[in-house]
Amino acid sequence: MKNKITLICSFLFFVSCEPDDICLSTTVDTPKLILGFYDLNSGNLKEVNNLKIQGKNSDEIYLYQTIDSIGIPLKNLEQLTIYSLTKDYNESSTSSGNSDQLYVNYNYNYTYLSRACGFITSYDLENLIIEKDTSNWILNTEIIKTNISNEENIHVKIFH
Repeated sequence: MKNKITLICSFLFFVSCEPDDICLSTTVDTPKLILGFYDLNSGNLKEVNNLKIQGKNSDEIYLYQTIDSIGIPLKNLEQLTIYSLTKDYNESSTSSGNSDQLYVNYNYNYTYLSRACGFITSYDLENLIIEKDTSNWILNTEIIKTNISNEENIHVKIFH
């Protein structure tokens, strides 16, 4: 009888134990859209000087530097994210640089990881639109990979 009680108590103890709710830093996160900037004529990666990236209706500047590729976040609850990409930007002048509007259309899917880590989002790119103006510096775009589930490769080529 004592053995049965010990066995039942041990069983209940092990069944009631849960793993710790810790999300490790090595756990994958929602991927960003990776943009690569390319020379229209040669097709090689080409830096954009003093690039400023800013979301539409946002005062926060996402990036301001010279770079040939960058990862930018997409909105999780919408199917459209709009960024202003300004090349040759100068902080001391409010009207400096050449700004183009990039419209990114996509669908999103949630994947449940765990109670501690929650959900991550993956995206399926539909299309990209560059708003036309009198002096576009972005001359063309090409979607390389429509499914955005990691940040290992460039998803979109932007030619300038």
